Formats: sequence, C-alpha cells, structure tokens
Amino acid sequence: MYYYAEVLRGMRALRVIAIILGIFLAIAIVVRLWALSEHDPAAVAIAMQSSATAHVTTKTLADGTIETTVNDPVKNIHAVIDRHGRLFHMDATMPSSDPMSHNNFSLGRSSIDRNQRSGMTHVVLTHDVTANIPVAMLFAIAEVIALITATMLGGVLAKENDGHLELAWTKPVSRDRLALASIATDMVTIVVSQFAAILLILIVCAMFVWPTFYADAYTLLAITLALLGPLAWYACLTAFSASLKRGLGMVCGLGWLAALAIPGIAEGTASSSSDIGRAIHWIFQPLAYIDPIEYVHLSFHGSAGMSGMQVTPLGPLGISTVLLLALTIVYLSLAVLQWRRVEA
Repeated sequence: MYYYAEVLRGMRALRVIAIILGIFLAIAIVVRLWALSEHDPAAVAIAMQSSATAHVTTKTLADGTIETTVNDPVKNIHAVIDRHGRLFHMDATMPSSDPMSHNNFSLGRSSIDRNQRSGMTHVVLTHDVTANIPVAMLFAIAEVIALITATMLGGVLAKENDGHLELAWTKPVSRDRLALASIATDMVTIVVSQFAAILLILIVCAMFVWPTFYADAYTLLAITLALLGPLAWYACLTAFSASLKRGLGMVCGLGWLAALAIPGIAEGTASSSSDIGRAIHWIFQPLAYIDPIEYVHLSFHGSAGMSGMQVTPLGPLGISTVLLLALTIVYLSLAVLQWRRVEA
C-alpha cells in the first residue's frame, strides 16, 4: 500500500479530534447533571404540590395548557404552573428564605429569574425543551472542528520535503499521483472529523432539548460552503508551504494571523471617509476574496437561513460557494505544481 503513511497521519489526526470531542461531551454531561440536580422544574413543582398544607387546583385552558394553582398559606407560597406539551412555566411568590428563591439560572430556552422585595421573592421559571434548529447550523458549528483538523494536516507536501523527500520519490508512483493521493486522504479525514462533530452536536442537543430541524432555499448552499471552507483552508496552507523544507509551523501560525486580520481590516475600512482608509480597503478587499477564512465567516451567515443572508461579506451565497470551490482547486493546483519542481 503506497499511501500507508498518509492513512496513518489521518488516523492520528482523528484520534486528536476524538479526544477534543470527548472533552466537550464530558463537559456537556457534567452541565446536564448539574442542571438536573439544581434546576429541575418538575421536581420544584412536585415539591410545591405535594406539601401537606398546600391547596392545589388544576384546570385545562382553551389552548390545551394545563394550569395548576398552588396556594400554601403556611409556607407563604403562591404559584401558578402552566404545562403545555414540552413547555413548563411557573410564576411563584415565596419567602426569600426559601432555597428556590436564591437560584438564578439561564440555559438555552430555560431560565429562572427572581426579584426580591420586602422579604418575599417573585420567581419566574421557564423550561422549554423544544428547539427549532437550522440544518446548516450543524455544519457551520462543526466547521470549527474541521478547521482544526485542516490545520493539523495542512502542508502535507512540505512534510514530505522535510528530511525524506528522496524516500517519497522512491515510491512506484508519479509525483503528481503521490501528491494528489496524500491530499485526497487528508481531505477525507477533514470531512470525517466534521461529521463526527455534527454527531456530537446532535447528542448534546438531545441531552438538553428536543430538537427539530428545518431547511430553506439556502440550506444546501450553506452546507456546501461549510464543507468547502476547511478544505479550502487546507489547500491554502498546502499551497503556501509546498516548496518549503522547513518552517511549516510558521506558515500555519502566520497563516491564521493573516487570514483573521485581512477580512477584519477590509470590513473595518469599507466605510472609511479618509483617503488612507479607502486605500487600505482597496488593498485588503481583494485579499479577502482569496482568504478561505472569510468564506467560513460567510457560512455562519448562510446557516441562519434567508434572514441571515441580508448582509454578506462576499456577495450572494451561491456566488461565494462557486468562488470558494474555484479557490480550492487553484490552491491545490499551485501546491502540486510547486512540488513537482522541488529538488532534493
């Protein structure tokens, strides 16, 4: 197998990503257990309703909401509890000495707000376990993990140059085929890491809410842009390092610095009224068009759906997707062409 080393490199990168995702999952589990133990609205309602001194009445409203009123004169507690599907809402007044009155909590669409006055606390608790999430948003969030993978694997041809270029040339394949196979292996690894991150996001969502997903006319383009972004960044790092035998780490580090700074400067000077500001914008705006990270920024706009596309850094989403695809192809072509000319 001529590409065994390339496959091993991809497996090592996926192990690192698995560790990162495992840490995020562990944090989510801890937060979920804490939320259940400290802020379980069902437990709060049951405790109020089961009090021996509480007077409880329940009725069903016209929209199907089950409204429960709890009046406990002994404990000086009055609460109105509404349950409708997966929505739980409680409006209660209780003594400030009650443990429940000291909780302030907000997580997603669930929250506890309190307002103390004259020894009494007004508590409003909302617990909504439903969430309507854009499908493209999953890919946009997972894009961050794919960018980490792309950075780890970027500059694959420079790695071949560093110390064992002669060995690479002894493989019974052409330079072009070896370069393209190495790049293809890395790109598959990047995409796999992105889908692994999407799986983690779905698991975490299910831990906290009951998610539903929706798509619109921009979803497919936004997903394509989110998948292309890390691949384009990988291609960019590979192109800028293909002829190097040393200094790959500097290319990756300075690459991130430039990729983040260029769009910021271009956007920051877009409305400048000074000649210097306009000149700076004139220089940096074209650079933003060849910066993959600017398209990553755009993918987050597109993942929000049609409303998120009202203002975009690089124009319509469809055109930006085509530009990013072309940019990826150009960077990869430049990388392979440079590597063909490298001498031992």
